[in-house]
Amino acid sequence: MLRCYWFKTTRGLGYGVTATSATVARDLLAHYGYPRPDEEIAGFIEDVALDALDASHVLSNAGPVVIRGVWYPRHNI
Repeated sequence: MLRCYWFKTTRGLGYGVTATSATVARDLLAHYGYPRPDEEIAGFIEDVALDALDASHVLSNAGPVVIRGVWYPRHNI
């Protein structure tokens, strides 16, 4: 079953990933070079409520959250 994860970071807005587990989500982030060298993952939210995310920046620039992959920043389409 796919779940939406939001990874909080020490800098920036964070990362959104849809995956089967937090471990797979972290692997997907690593594939794209995240977190960047100047930041760290500070925690994550499993099954994040999308309306809790920044609508003007995150949601307006996100890829589809119903398919596996990194949707913020958009890498899954």
